[in-house]
Amino acid sequence: MLDFRTETFLCACRHMNFTKAAAELGITQPAVSQHIHYLEEYYRARLFSMNGKKLSLTEQGEHLQRALITIRDDEALLQKELREITLRSKPLAVGATMTVGEYLLPLPLSRFIKAHPEKSLRLVLENTRKLRELLDSGDLDVAVVEGHFPSDAYDFRIWKRLRFIPVASASHSFPPGELSIEDLFSETLLLRESGSGTREILTQYLEHYNYDIRRFSKVLEITNMHTIRVLTEENCGITFLYEAVAEEGLRRGSLIRIPLKDFDITHNISFIWRRNSIFAGEYQEFFRELS
Repeated sequence: MLDFRTETFLCACRHMNFTKAAAELGITQPAVSQHIHYLEEYYRARLFSMNGKKLSLTEQGEHLQRALITIRDDEALLQKELREITLRSKPLAVGATMTVGEYLLPLPLSRFIKAHPEKSLRLVLENTRKLRELLDSGDLDVAVVEGHFPSDAYDFRIWKRLRFIPVASASHSFPPGELSIEDLFSETLLLRESGSGTREILTQYLEHYNYDIRRFSKVLEITNMHTIRVLTEENCGITFLYEAVAEEGLRRGSLIRIPLKDFDITHNISFIWRRNSIFAGEYQEFFRELS
């Protein structure tokens, strides 16, 4: 494994200027000189010579440069091979939020499994908050999430952008015309638990108008989106969910979209993994195959 002093030497070889090398590496020019001096002492060889103001490599320096470039390339290849062995030897641990896991992920995931019968997967369905905890602890490799996450802690790709809509049973009656959010506060609200992406979207919308969930006459908290959809179809309350989740009910006529004015929300579904992971290339390839 190359250390910081050999990296300094290779940078100085590229620039043939210690000051420019220091600027690229974010260190001082004397530090560059110290690193080169250490290598010269270690290898008992003079690596650079100065002809006037022009810096050049000695024969020994040229030989060391070639050797270190070869070692660096070999090490990169070794890292890639070790990553591939690791990925082959353990299942890819994938997390998904409940809604994503139930409605959006099964078909693309089935295509991936059929295309790669040699690969093993472990799928975990949880809310966004729990998935982030599992990523941070190393229990998950990647996750597909709806909720908020700090972009400085994770690398990510946007997987889908979905419309978020209010729906009710087709048998539910509303006054004619567009409704305001205040008109819905007399309704029973069906929603996911705290930490879920859909609840977070609705909470942020209500906060924009200085309201919160407690303004609804009754709130039923349910951890399964399919159950929420069925209960909504049975006229046990209203709910807010992704249009893709409501699509079947809207098509069958068991659900209707509530005509709520000033409610035009779309939301990103994101594919995330721990920042600077050495397996980022493999995770991005998995993302491309799911897209």
